[in-house]
Amino acid sequence: MKTQTSPSYFSTPHRHAFRGFTLIELLVVIAIIAILAALLLPALARARQKTQAIYCMNNTKQLVLCWHMYALDNNDKLPPNRDGGNVGKSASDAAWVGGWLDFSASTDNTNINFLINHDRYPYAAYLSPCLKNPVVYRCPADKSVVTIRGEKLARVRSVSMNNYVGTMSRLWGGSRYPLNPKLSTIKAPTMLFVYLDEREYSIHAGWFASEPTVRWQIIDYPASYHGNACGFAFADGHSEIHRWRDGRTMPALRSGQLLQLNVNLPNDLDVLWLAQHAAGVGVYP
Repeated sequence: MKTQTSPSYFSTPHRHAFRGFTLIELLVVIAIIAILAALLLPALARARQKTQAIYCMNNTKQLVLCWHMYALDNNDKLPPNRDGGNVGKSASDAAWVGGWLDFSASTDNTNINFLINHDRYPYAAYLSPCLKNPVVYRCPADKSVVTIRGEKLARVRSVSMNNYVGTMSRLWGGSRYPLNPKLSTIKAPTMLFVYLDEREYSIHAGWFASEPTVRWQIIDYPASYHGNACGFAFADGHSEIHRWRDGRTMPALRSGQLLQLNVNLPNDLDVLWLAQHAAGVGVYP
């Protein structure tokens, strides 16, 4: 007796077994993928931006912690904070970090020893006994580079120190607000920032200038690497990301052209915030 077997898939004709995609079906699939990508990419960009902001706050928090430790080890005196092209290279120009950043082929732009090697540069790198990692001095969202001997290299630093703190610092103009050469002279540590990320076409020395006495005046520009926001570390030890509201605080960058510094921006409330927190005053006239 013959046993009945099921017909083989391959031996039985199937009308649709080998039918391919039509052009319309392929276009629909591609359109769906494009829509999903359009939905996902902004979310991924925001997640990446948030991650960079967290790293940035961690960096500035480490810096301000070592800044405190320096004062504790040096009879309350804060590390030197100077401006000028010779910072960190002589006793009269001692600075918490050395080197002059620009977009030339100068090795100051790439020399990490100005940040972390106080033995080699005795008038710079004052936080190096506490902090040996050069990555901390640069915001992860800062993409500025220089070309040296035909090679594009990342600049070493985006962080600057408020000109109202540090020994050997100076006021910009005739400010009515005092400098703070010692930790104990800071009256409102929760209000006064010590470190911030400075805009790539504004930063030079590790010294960030403000002029709170002149209303609406901005000297140096803060960065806006975190979705129109900037990382700050304050004298009480906390770090935060502060968001800017006025587009004039974030002028468009043009390759090879430095920002015009020391300008007046009437009614820019970002400048008002900077003035308050540079001088460390809660009420600004």
